[in-house]
Amino acid sequence: MKKTMLSVILLICLTITTVSAEEYDLDSYLVLVERNNPDLLIMFKDIELAGSDIALARSMFLPRAGVQGGYNRNFIEQTQLMALPAQPNSINTNNPQQVIFLDQRTNFDNELTMGVGISQVLFSAGAISNYNKAKLGRAIREQSFEAARQVVLCAAKKLYARAELAMLVVEIRESSERLSLEQYQRVERRRQAGAATEMDLLSAEVDWRTKTDAVMEAKKNAELVLLAFRDLAGIPHTQTIELTQVRTELPETHEIPNLGSILAGRADYRALLLSRDLTDLERKAARNAFWPEVSASFNYALGGMGNGSSFIGDYDFNSASIGLTVSIPILTGGARLTRMKAAQLEREKTNLVLSQRETAIESELIELQLRLEEARQRSESSYRTVETARRAVVLAQAAYANGQTTYLTVMDAQDRLDMVWLNFANVTFEYFSAYHDWELATGQ
Repeated sequence: MKKTMLSVILLICLTITTVSAEEYDLDSYLVLVERNNPDLLIMFKDIELAGSDIALARSMFLPRAGVQGGYNRNFIEQTQLMALPAQPNSINTNNPQQVIFLDQRTNFDNELTMGVGISQVLFSAGAISNYNKAKLGRAIREQSFEAARQVVLCAAKKLYARAELAMLVVEIRESSERLSLEQYQRVERRRQAGAATEMDLLSAEVDWRTKTDAVMEAKKNAELVLLAFRDLAGIPHTQTIELTQVRTELPETHEIPNLGSILAGRADYRALLLSRDLTDLERKAARNAFWPEVSASFNYALGGMGNGSSFIGDYDFNSASIGLTVSIPILTGGARLTRMKAAQLEREKTNLVLSQRETAIESELIELQLRLEEARQRSESSYRTVETARRAVVLAQAAYANGQTTYLTVMDAQDRLDMVWLNFANVTFEYFSAYHDWELATGQ
């Protein structure tokens, strides 16, 4: 097994490099993904928005104050017919209470007013519920963000392993092409010496050109994988990538942990639990709608009115008042009871979702454990097959050199070696992919 792991190191550490290549191990790549991934950045903004919702809900408990001022300038005199006592010398003795009606001015040329008002909510069950819901909403978004972060990092780990695989395939294809070219040149020299047939030469040339096409296809596939590799972490497309992660062995897995501890570490499950708590708050909010709302206020106003060029002096006033308001809901057409019933149904629905999620997580863990065990066994078997195929190539080349077989035998042996090499690389990738899914499922 130790030999198998060392072979894994030699294979996966092979990379396509240039002088200007940027080096990335797995940890540095994950840091870059966490910092630059656009999906995570968007969700982080949602958390900040949730903080704004808390601030808005908290503002309902703080006093509100306002200032209002105004100025009016009248250009037309307004009069009103008013009853006034008659002058003493014009009083009719037969009617000592006689009055006369005259037009009297009822406006001032200048009117200047100013007022200050302060109000404070003393008790509001609805405001308390909204504040608690805003805090819980932020907690849900934080857990959702953590769940998304874990999913993105799991995808990044698998993409890193896929990039290693793609580069490894290029290396295998290029190595096969070099060997095929050497064989072709060797057959060509033997043909010139009369020791090989034209059929051998043509077969060697076809094999070499086929391997060249396979190299180009492998490079194209590697570039496509590296394109996704760059996009996930916000790496410029022009940057050349060199993967430097050293894997000394296949990571070990243990028995399935206790389901309770796994659920406690799963951010997506914690978000569901908080969603259930939110339904409880909704039910309390509906019940709190039966409570009265109490608020207090203070108002102060002053003003001055004058005629001509005077703003004040002819008539001044000021006032101050304190008020207490109690609002008692009496009848809402059954809306409050309906809200309470809806919140209860939502809680029952959330309980069903939680139960369903627990079953799905347990099934996922069993499936992943089977995948890991199968991939490990296939990896060990594939490596033994690689050793056998490599030995077969050596024997075929020696037999051909001694004239004991045809070149087609050498080609077949080399093709089988390439196939088992690629199969070993794919199985190794499948193991790492399943292991990263295992980390995600167990909340590691």
